[in-house]
Order: sequence, then C-alpha cells, then structure tokens
Amino acid sequence: MNWKILLISLFEPFRKLAERPVERLIEIGLKEGMTFLDVGCSLGFYSFYASSIVGEKGQVHALDENSEFVDYFRNKAQRKGIQNVNALVANAQETGLPSESVDVVFLHLVLHDVKDKLTAMKEFDRILKKNGKLVIDEENVMPLDHIKEMAENSGFRLTKCQRKTMQIFEKAEKQ
Repeated sequence: MNWKILLISLFEPFRKLAERPVERLIEIGLKEGMTFLDVGCSLGFYSFYASSIVGEKGQVHALDENSEFVDYFRNKAQRKGIQNVNALVANAQETGLPSESVDVVFLHLVLHDVKDKLTAMKEFDRILKKNGKLVIDEENVMPLDHIKEMAENSGFRLTKCQRKTMQIFEKAEKQ
C-alpha cells in the first residue's frame, strides 16, 4: 500500500467525527435515487456515505486523477459489495460522463487544485441535470467571493451557504 493511501486511511475516523459526512450530504439535499459525482474523491470518504444515501436506485461516481486512489476505492467497494458506485480515473475538466446525467457535483477541498477551473465549471454545467447542484467547500483555502464569481460567470447561481464555507449553487436556466 502506498504511503499516501495509508496516511489518508488512518485519518478517516477523525474526519468522520469532525466533518459528519452523512449530515453534510443530507444538508446539501442528497436523496435516494439521485446521481452524485464526488470530484477528487481520494479514497472515497464522501462517496461511500453518498452511496448509502442514494441507495440502489441512485448512482455515485467517484472521480480522481490518481489511479491508485481510484483502484483502492474500487477494491474497497467490491469487498463491501457496494453496487451503486462507479470509480473513474479522470479530471474535473473532462469527466467523461454524459451530458445532463448528474444531480449533485460535490467538491470538498478540491477546487484549489483544479488546473483549469473555468473549463471544469463548464464541464460541471454540461453534466448537471436541470436544477442540478454544484457544491463547493474549500474551507477557506479559496476566498468565497472568488468561488462565487467563478461559478456565477459559468452559469450557476448561489442558492445557499452552509457551515460558513460550503457554497451550494444551482444550474441556472439557459436564456
């Protein structure tokens, strides 16, 4: 096992206590039957919790550029018998997902690492369903007003700000 995977997996129990992922996902409106994209999923911390919320009728796409992380996630999902997840080696700018196929695009401490943020925003707009949600939580790594401006310039409108740093945008109607 690579050292990054080992280190990240050791911190997961502490993350669960600090971040309360199920509560956070319910707060953003994730429900049974939805399709959820976890951008920069790492080892799938949020993806596994999302999987239990969306249930058998829903789908979770766990996307990361790091193939070792995606392999770890895929193997863990298989060991646990989780069927409603799809592990993808891809980046935020080119997810490979069909247009208008996702209800929620979720980024937790990821946007600051995305190389071409505007192209990624256009990709999120393309893959989100009508009234789909883009959820970005950078925990003060990036200024909130900068994220808001970038999202709004890409066709999203801010609908809610939660936990001080988590911004929820909706796909705006095309004119």
